[in-house]
Amino acid sequence: MTEPSANRCWPKFSTIFIKITLILVSLYILASLALPIILIVYPTSVKHVVFLNILTSGANFTQPEKFGLDRVFNFYLDVEPTVRIGIWHYRSPLVQDQPYTTDEDYFQKHIVSQRSNIPIIIYFHGNAFDRSIFTRRGMCQKLRSELKYDVFTFDYRGYGDSTGEPTEEGLIRDARYVYDWLHNITNGQRKIYIWGQSLGSSIACQLAARLSDDESKSFAGIVMEAPFINIHQALQTHYLSLLFRWQPWFYGLTEKALRISKLSFQTRSHLSNLNCPLVLLHADDDYTIPYEHSKQLLQAGLTIRDDNRSKKKLLHFTIDMISFHHGGYGHSLIYRAPNLIPALKRIIFDEDL
Repeated sequence: MTEPSANRCWPKFSTIFIKITLILVSLYILASLALPIILIVYPTSVKHVVFLNILTSGANFTQPEKFGLDRVFNFYLDVEPTVRIGIWHYRSPLVQDQPYTTDEDYFQKHIVSQRSNIPIIIYFHGNAFDRSIFTRRGMCQKLRSELKYDVFTFDYRGYGDSTGEPTEEGLIRDARYVYDWLHNITNGQRKIYIWGQSLGSSIACQLAARLSDDESKSFAGIVMEAPFINIHQALQTHYLSLLFRWQPWFYGLTEKALRISKLSFQTRSHLSNLNCPLVLLHADDDYTIPYEHSKQLLQAGLTIRDDNRSKKKLLHFTIDMISFHHGGYGHSLIYRAPNLIPALKRIIFDEDL
């Protein structure tokens, strides 16, 4: 009786499988028809895909200790009349805690009056969510504990508890404001490194190019983690685009939509304006921004470096790459790599404080 029973179950399972397959195929066909129409009628919708700031943790950022964070201070800066950005300061182990009554009192005691040989890292996160996400906390904590640097991270306009709406130029203005604020409050006496991850790497690169033009003496270098060539190439190579990029409309319509939305997030084209050390970090199992992006950026950077030397210009520009093979770090877990900080110390950061 067991065998006939099993035979009766098989047709039922087969029918369910066929129905599910038909539903998935139908949804795919519907999406293939709807997406090009949306991109034609409402091209600026692509900005929601690029920024993904609609994804939020809903966290209370004023109490970093609720995220298991120790010695982290939350504050805000007014970039523009309608834009206030939220910032976390991860205090260096070399900074002694002192009582304070106001934000200004905190700044004076924990930033202004501190040793000028303690460098600063400004961490620019990628798209979606905010500064409270565990991978971003993990990287900032690692940088603080192993380098003993002060680390600042913030949410761009429209992210987390920061006000305003994101645009490419707006995000760069936020980044520049934080850098200028730290440069001014420390009287330009402390080295400032910038670190960008994913979308943040393009923001960091564009900021670094502008700082190089301004010859900012406190600017010490840039690290780009999981960077991309430009945002159009990033969309083309994202694992989700595998479903649509073979279709004839995908390349042209996404390019046009990004252009209309004034989104380019060029990285490679800004390398030629850098006058500082640059380090690329990438895992070979990153399927969000494939490893090939960094390989192409490295090759472009080496060509630019050699050209600079022959023309005797921008001589402080150097480029290196640290690859992570078979580590399971993907797009945002490089902070778990045990050799990350030792490798960076050999290339860009100070060995010891």
